[in-house]
Amino acid sequence: MQFWRSRPATKLPIMLNHQDIVDSLTESNKTHAWGSRRIGKDELYVARIPSTAGTGLPTALVVKKFQNANPALLVDDNVKNRCRSEMILLASICHDNINRILDVIEREEAIMLIYKYEVNGSLDYWLHQPKDAGRPLSWPERRAIAIGVAKGLCHLHHGCNKPVVHHNINSSNILLDQNFKAVIASFDDAQMNMAGLDQPLPITNLPPGNFGYAAPEYGVAASELTEKVDIYSFGVLLLELVTGRVANGAGVDGLLAIWARDNCNELMANHLKMFKIAVDKGIPDQARYMEEMATVFKLGVDCTVGDPKQRPYIQMALKRLRHNRGRGSFCGLLIL
Repeated sequence: MQFWRSRPATKLPIMLNHQDIVDSLTESNKTHAWGSRRIGKDELYVARIPSTAGTGLPTALVVKKFQNANPALLVDDNVKNRCRSEMILLASICHDNINRILDVIEREEAIMLIYKYEVNGSLDYWLHQPKDAGRPLSWPERRAIAIGVAKGLCHLHHGCNKPVVHHNINSSNILLDQNFKAVIASFDDAQMNMAGLDQPLPITNLPPGNFGYAAPEYGVAASELTEKVDIYSFGVLLLELVTGRVANGAGVDGLLAIWARDNCNELMANHLKMFKIAVDKGIPDQARYMEEMATVFKLGVDCTVGDPKQRPYIQMALKRLRHNRGRGSFCGLLIL
């Protein structure tokens, strides 16, 4: 079966040699390049291809391998349908902040989708790396990442023929290119909502989401899921960018979204006295950006309210992020 290719492959400074890529897929380069809700179904590998563009840097590719649970079996309709679903969905999406399929490799025993793996890896690494592993992200970089993710989600929710719900926004699934531009990856569980914006998605067999990022309605109202589940996850991401905390922390604070919601008023009070303690200590030149970081924190809290109808649309969240960029004013959010 010959798979339909949605668009010409993105031009790269390399020629993709299918056999070289297939030969590179060994246990040693199997990876969790991005997070998936589904465990053990399709495998991810990183293949490093030497660049011919004179940079001396290798081009990293992520190879997503679709095959039967029993690798001895040939590709069947189930495998083809899983691969086709992802291809068709991504064929309808073309945006700078969304990962793209570069190529397809078909073999009797497997089908492989080829993605570019952005050179700076995942946002999760940069936010939660060991303290001696490298420099922390600056606030302008974090702000630009938040805006990039919001732009990608805005395209998914409002820029496609039908809204696309990602279902798995988290810091592991945000890749960063050489300029730290955010690229949304991992569309294993994404759904196109044929009923339109704000309409419930068909009930699916989605496994439990990333604890800490998953909206509460996954557990209590699975038949009423809308694109607002992505807004919740995006809100957690904003809180993560500001505080440097993990989404599901240990100890008394627990889930980041609940901790932020319960403590927001106290953190915003007294000219941000307590908020200054909550900000990621690794962010350089904090005083210069403190009020701006507080507005993004408050937006994160607004995006993670329990009632999905009260969460802002991603268009409004993006507008708020852009409006506060580089502004000193706290826009009336301070509780003095």
